[in-house]
Amino acid sequence: MTTRRALVLAVLVLVTAGLGSQIPKIQVDPSVENLISSYEGGGQDVSARFEEDFGDTDRVMVLLVEADDVLQTEPLQHLHDLTEHLDQLEWIERVVSLTHTPMPRRIDADEAGAEAPSSFDDLEQELFDDEELDGEGEGDLEGEGEPGEDDGGLAALEAEMFGEGEGDGDLGGEDDFRPEVVDALVSLVEADPDRFPGGFRELGPQLQRELKADPIVEGEAVTEEDVEELRESLAQSDLVEGRLLSEDHSLAVSALFLAPLEAKEMRQRVGELREYLAANPPPEGVEVHLGGLPYLRSAIVENIRSDQIILVPLTLLVCVLLLGIALRWLPGVLLPIGAVGLTAVMVVGAMALAGEPFNVLNNIIPTLLIIIGISDSIHLIGRYREELHRAGEDQDEPAKGSAEQEASAAASKAAAGRLTVRSMAVACLLTSVTTAVGLASLLVSKTVMLRHFGVTSALGVMAAYVVTITFLPAILTWVKKPSKAARKAGGGLEVGIMKMTAWVLKRPWQILALTAVLLGLSIWGATALQVDHALLDQFDADDPVARTTRLLEEKLDGVRPLEVSLRADEAGRFYDPELLAAVDEVAAWARGRDEVLATMSQNDMLRQSLYLLSEDPMAREERFRNREQVRALSDLLEAGDGTSPLATWVTEDRKHMRFQIKVRDVGAQATMRFIEDLEGQLEGALGEGSGVRFAFTGEAYDGSIGMDAVVGDLLNSLLTAVVIIFVLLTLLFRSIRLGLLSIPPNVIPLVFTMAYMVWRQIPLNAATVIIFSISLGLAVDGSIHVLARFREETRERHFRAHPALIRAARGTGRAIVVSCVTLMAGFGVLLMSNFVPVRRFGELIAVTVGGTLFATLVVQPALLQIAGISRRVARRQRDQARQPAPQDAE
Repeated sequence: MTTRRALVLAVLVLVTAGLGSQIPKIQVDPSVENLISSYEGGGQDVSARFEEDFGDTDRVMVLLVEADDVLQTEPLQHLHDLTEHLDQLEWIERVVSLTHTPMPRRIDADEAGAEAPSSFDDLEQELFDDEELDGEGEGDLEGEGEPGEDDGGLAALEAEMFGEGEGDGDLGGEDDFRPEVVDALVSLVEADPDRFPGGFRELGPQLQRELKADPIVEGEAVTEEDVEELRESLAQSDLVEGRLLSEDHSLAVSALFLAPLEAKEMRQRVGELREYLAANPPPEGVEVHLGGLPYLRSAIVENIRSDQIILVPLTLLVCVLLLGIALRWLPGVLLPIGAVGLTAVMVVGAMALAGEPFNVLNNIIPTLLIIIGISDSIHLIGRYREELHRAGEDQDEPAKGSAEQEASAAASKAAAGRLTVRSMAVACLLTSVTTAVGLASLLVSKTVMLRHFGVTSALGVMAAYVVTITFLPAILTWVKKPSKAARKAGGGLEVGIMKMTAWVLKRPWQILALTAVLLGLSIWGATALQVDHALLDQFDADDPVARTTRLLEEKLDGVRPLEVSLRADEAGRFYDPELLAAVDEVAAWARGRDEVLATMSQNDMLRQSLYLLSEDPMAREERFRNREQVRALSDLLEAGDGTSPLATWVTEDRKHMRFQIKVRDVGAQATMRFIEDLEGQLEGALGEGSGVRFAFTGEAYDGSIGMDAVVGDLLNSLLTAVVIIFVLLTLLFRSIRLGLLSIPPNVIPLVFTMAYMVWRQIPLNAATVIIFSISLGLAVDGSIHVLARFREETRERHFRAHPALIRAARGTGRAIVVSCVTLMAGFGVLLMSNFVPVRRFGELIAVTVGGTLFATLVVQPALLQIAGISRRVARRQRDQARQPAPQDAE
């Protein structure tokens, strides 16, 4: 590196330029839900079949109109104006709202006039066709792409109310009925003659006069008569409230079904919509909230880009300030920044080339690599300065013109560079490898996003090592060496570290006893660490996503869907009224649980259809009377040319049925306890030998079951990393003793961090579990430098443990302190991130590095003083110390 400097630099520049040219191509994946819901377990096949049968929707955006009472002229007028405008936009395929969508209702016969309403399937199509309109709930944050789960709060809410198919045909007189509608109505009358005593000939004309399904608001203005008619139609349906309208009438929903758009165009369209809303503010007392998966993703993309614009430059600035204070040597400040800058460009360019996008987790990788790369640079520069001093080069750089002195200075710098590379290459390689091992241990995780983060960051750490160990020595030997004043800078810190080390070495047993007490208390505290995840853990309380989510949960049917997949062995099983009664029994039990907000299945649609036909309130409560009744109601809903509203709830062969439960955001642990109880209820209701199997999917299940794997992921990854690191250190130092002595100082900071998490009430979940894998790799870095220097002093210079540790503290202590302070400050920059998980990452890593500083400078010297040298070697050293020198013998 020091003899072929031009070649090394040329290769680095060319590689950086080539990879850097790919950076504009990098994609941004805003799928927050993958942070939790990409758990891969045994339910993956269930989710795939669920999606195949019932579909998956992720292109629904919503407007929430909030007022004291939205069923007043002014708020409804604003809702209607927004809906009419949005319906004209080419990138919005369809808009559904209270004022815009046909509302099935029975009216007074005198008001019906001669107008013929739409066909019955047309009425039901708009009301019941479900495509999961769930908003920004965990389905948005953690279930994207997860088969069978709702894509978040409002997106599922709207689709529960409205579908894509459009029936046609007319429900006029008997002669105007479509044949399938006639057959279904006749079958219904025959299956339930007590409810329709007049038979089909009475029912048909009655429906013609009284059944209406056109939009309530006609034209541009919302009148008082429209408001009154809307209130009357809402009184006839118990499926509108909780979906398009809150029960207290303070919140109304307008759902926007979007055309397929690329991410860039989606961000542009969402930006245009936000501008339109800003230019057309609501009237006083009315608020408008924008939500849904497309909006959420666009906001996340902007936040990720904002993070990169703010965090990377701020991290570099912090590192520059700390390096300047610690080194007081301009090349020592700028060269490490150049090295980590090259690394960041290479890694981001390689991510773009490999198709690995930025997401809510790996967008911290550039910042992470900058901070870790700076740490190695600090150790290299520290050793280079030491080698210059050891060579006797205490004088300042000679004045220009003294050729002999300049040649001597150049030779001494080249020699110092070679010695630096020779002494530090292996130690820095090992610190990089152990850090990479800690990150790569995330490969055992069952969460896809964690695995990708682990692999990408581990490769990035190794790239940082290659750049640092080649770039720095090559440039250092070219630049002017530090002045005498700069070399003396930080001398007070070195002296202080040496004095502290000497103090520790005089009382190693007391230090270890105190550490054991602190460790025991921390372990006791860490036992209270909660393993949990809640939706709003990902967002600030005042974040628009959190605001909309709270509205959905407080006023509508929530944001977390739990899907129960019921699969029968034979066709037609879900026409069986006894089987449907068992589903109703479980639904009634679920609605009585505090965790549950609402339930939905095909049974609710069939009962609402029966009520609209019969106007019998008992139709909403009674069990289905017979198989023929269920089939007739189903045939009515499937009679149109468009997509059946039942298609997203039960398959055509009636072998697969979907039963949805909306749960509160009570956290993963409480959700799993509910699921366990639900499993018992389903087993009891279905009974043995029913020929029906059940399984769970949906965001609430996938996110919660993934939490159960977090502890296993943590233990497996840490155990894997500890074993690999132990083996590496043992092989490097050719000493099992030193390998074992490296473990306690590296585990202690992790235990301290767990206790800190309990104190801060930060749960362990997929977003925080990565901290321990990263921290282990970072914690071992300082230990490696101390152990490497200790071994050098004892093996090569034959010092005893005490003086060897003092010399090791003098040689490495200052670099370790500066490195740890830089890590803490650098990771502290992450507290300015737009994402709560990233901020917690920065906070907890900083705490762990603080624990690492204590363990490396206090605990490790005490351990090495007691057990760093074998008894045999220690006895030989004592014997040699007692022998007189040759001149004394004479």
